[in-house]
Amino acid sequence: MRLAVRALLACAVLGLCRAVPDKTVRWCTISSQEASKCSSFRDSMKKVLPETGPLVTCVKKSSSLECIKAITADEADAVTLDAGFVFEAGLAPYNLKPVVAENYGTKENPETRYYAVALVKKGSNFQLNQLQGRKSCRSMGGKEDLIWELLNQAQEHYGTGKSADFQLFSSPHGKDLLFTDSAHGLLKIPSKIDSWMYLGYEYVTAIRNLREETRQDTSKDVCKKVKWCAIGHHERAKCDEWSVNSGGKIECESAETTEDCIAKIMKGEADAMSLDGGFIYIAGKCGLVPVLAENYKIHGPACINTPEKGYFAVAVVKKADKDLNWNSLVGKKSCHTAVDRTAGWNIPMGLLYSRINHCQFDKIFSEGCAPGYDRSSSLCALCIGSASGPGKECEPNNNERYYGYTGAFRCLVEKGDVAFVKDQTVIQNTGGKNTDDWAKNLKEEDFELLCTDGTRKSVSQAETCHLARAPNHGVVAREDKAACVRQMLLNQQEEFGKNGTVCLGDFCMFQSKTKDLLFRDDTKCLANLQDKTTYESYLGAEYVTAVSNLKQCSTSKLLEVCTFLGI
Repeated sequence: MRLAVRALLACAVLGLCRAVPDKTVRWCTISSQEASKCSSFRDSMKKVLPETGPLVTCVKKSSSLECIKAITADEADAVTLDAGFVFEAGLAPYNLKPVVAENYGTKENPETRYYAVALVKKGSNFQLNQLQGRKSCRSMGGKEDLIWELLNQAQEHYGTGKSADFQLFSSPHGKDLLFTDSAHGLLKIPSKIDSWMYLGYEYVTAIRNLREETRQDTSKDVCKKVKWCAIGHHERAKCDEWSVNSGGKIECESAETTEDCIAKIMKGEADAMSLDGGFIYIAGKCGLVPVLAENYKIHGPACINTPEKGYFAVAVVKKADKDLNWNSLVGKKSCHTAVDRTAGWNIPMGLLYSRINHCQFDKIFSEGCAPGYDRSSSLCALCIGSASGPGKECEPNNNERYYGYTGAFRCLVEKGDVAFVKDQTVIQNTGGKNTDDWAKNLKEEDFELLCTDGTRKSVSQAETCHLARAPNHGVVAREDKAACVRQMLLNQQEEFGKNGTVCLGDFCMFQSKTKDLLFRDDTKCLANLQDKTTYESYLGAEYVTAVSNLKQCSTSKLLEVCTFLGI
């Protein structure tokens, strides 16, 4: 499915909602013919809906732009627009986003083009992760939901072939009035999609180039800089340091979550980032491609041309908990790197899903810390948030001290019964290698691995006692920027990599004050992918199948967006 750019706009401010006095949708029309059809629409809906609504009233303006202004000024609620006006509506001062699309295919195989049937106001600094638990017009009876309620009822009663009295997608008054005559139905657009994401990077770039009469540096033979996306404050600080040391060849963009960063790359607001395999899957579904792989074992000149097979995802327990094994996890306290990450979520939850056949993972464990899960769930109960103050608990970034490999292991040490991490996590945080207070006295021999056959082995035996082999983390980018990102990073690691000319003095790409910022700290080099240049070939068929099977349990807002967009 490729999205239509004829969108319906509506006035509903996310995060700053006013009460809706009645259930009336004010439809904006731009001609006397549209006004006539709108009147028929209004009268027809009164026949099939209760007096309480939703109801339709009609507002007449002289043009699509005047309708956009009317919605912004709260003089109207909805209008159907084509691509150019959807782009215009997304710009300041209007800041509208699409909420309903016309469908030109079937329910089973939706097809949308460049039309959107409704737009709503965007909240400032809108992020994907803010939807959960956030008060917005969607949850307070706002116009976005009201418009969909109205249109869904309209297509049920007056869609194609439904009624001879009034037809939503045709009119005796003229062609393409209110809706396109060739439309077969309407689709609700996921609320995370803004105008630029809806239109797509290529379309938006083309329009911007035409308007600005300039070309962005997207040519394959022009590679002056790469904008890296950093997650949270700690990564941004490291990225800024990298930018200064690179002489501006690396620039920085930031977001609060991995998914928000992926979205920024999709929209051209950033160029690249390094991701865990689980997020490479999501990024791939959103049209991004792998560029380079992190290598963790191979040293020396051979590193950049020798991709590794991956690392092992393991389940770690305290040696003293003698009765705990893979088959007795029910009711225990779990520690996860983050939701949708490979070793900490996709692999262990995929294995457990095959056993329980449902997605209620918070019913397996009594408590846990799974950054990125529903904060009200028991799987966030063990999370401790930031040392700087409350309010950051269970966030999928370094604001949560139990986030990531080291964070999940710390969770096990301080509160949990089992941690799902990589095979090197225990080794890297014991024996004095981690000097933080919680870790400085830990010994490797005080921990063991759970094997899937119900046995246990020492931490050093991960090769014969693991949950699955996981693909290495890798750098992703948009396809148009991939060659530039690849060359820039290979050049950067010559200076700032493990054996770089500058690393020992000023800045190191693979070294962090807080663990695993921008890249895993145990990265030896970034390696060429050879022929593994799609997310499927990079991750491998077995892993892709496993993640796909778990997709029905996914809480990923971005995956929902990209599935709808049909990228």
